[in-house]
Amino acid sequence: MESDKIYKRNVYGLSLTSLLTDISSESVYAVLPFYIRSLGYSREIVGLIEGLGELLSSIFKLYSGFIAYKIKRYKLLVMLGYLLSAIAKPFYVFTKTWYEIALVKIIDRLGKGIRLSPRDALLAASASDEKRGRAFGIHRALDTLGSTIGPFIAALLLPVLGFNGIFLFSLLPGLLAVFVLIIVVIEIPPSIEESKGLGKKATRGDESGGLPSLFWLFMSTIALSGLAGYTQAFLLIRAYEIGWSQEESIFLLTMANILYALLAYPVGYFSDKLGRGKFYPLVFILQALGALALIFSTNIYVGSVFFAIYGLYMAFHNTLRRILTSQYVLPHVRDKAYGIMHGTYGFSVLAGCFIVGVLYDYAGYVYAFTYTLAIAIIGFVLSLILVTKS
Repeated sequence: MESDKIYKRNVYGLSLTSLLTDISSESVYAVLPFYIRSLGYSREIVGLIEGLGELLSSIFKLYSGFIAYKIKRYKLLVMLGYLLSAIAKPFYVFTKTWYEIALVKIIDRLGKGIRLSPRDALLAASASDEKRGRAFGIHRALDTLGSTIGPFIAALLLPVLGFNGIFLFSLLPGLLAVFVLIIVVIEIPPSIEESKGLGKKATRGDESGGLPSLFWLFMSTIALSGLAGYTQAFLLIRAYEIGWSQEESIFLLTMANILYALLAYPVGYFSDKLGRGKFYPLVFILQALGALALIFSTNIYVGSVFFAIYGLYMAFHNTLRRILTSQYVLPHVRDKAYGIMHGTYGFSVLAGCFIVGVLYDYAGYVYAFTYTLAIAIIGFVLSLILVTKS
């Protein structure tokens, strides 16, 4: 099949699958912190549940990358991951304790862990070097459109159907996503992937599967971005604390996701045209600015500011880290590299969410987000070193 046809089917097929899955997932995630708090649990438990889900997800992100490297069956792993997530979320209806919620969250995130690394490897393999930034930009844009629609639907359904209605609704777009994946997306034979540019061994590793020093420096910045604990759960909680209602807080998150969706493709496009590493330090500048906005968020209107910064941050962070992962390695070890990248980020988010949750509960939001600010500054310094060496 022609490379252009593979590009269109896989990029748009995977993007539509992600859009539908994010409608399912984000409608649930937008209300889950409030659901946990409604059962009487602390912010620390919110952070713990977020972290436990990421722990299992991170393990499988790592191993699914290595499994994909061995079997080269990307679509199969991606399909299994999406299906597991789709059927898990409605089971929140039956949860009444924090450990039951954590179990469902773990199963859901397990599905994401299985699919994420082979999905990004399949997406990268479907695009040439010249179009890879745009491929990830399109995917991030449609994925984030789903992240925008999901909380919007949650805000509309919450007053009418309550938490359980949202949990049950999530099954419909989740199963539709799996159907699109099966019908539209095609597998990439290893022979096609391995034929794409096995050059620049000094900076991109070697044919035996080795990974270069620049890749590991990049991984250190990925770890720091996760350790900062800069996640939407804490933004939603802080917005509620300064005076926004639950529904209004979710609408603010929706506005952040709209900004993310609008910027994801331009970030990918200009990374292709101007150089993929040049924009990367902006990730940590935006993370630091977001932390400062949260620290000084005593006025209700500041909530709109820190959600706007969060939307900018996600557009650069989630798009560039996927693009740059493929830049530092050879094509035939790309699946392994994505496993390491997603695993590294997931493990660091686990630690970051727990640290911020503990600081938030026992020392207050100022200490929690000052920690986030400090980590972002360290990440900015390392990202500058990375750009210089690249």
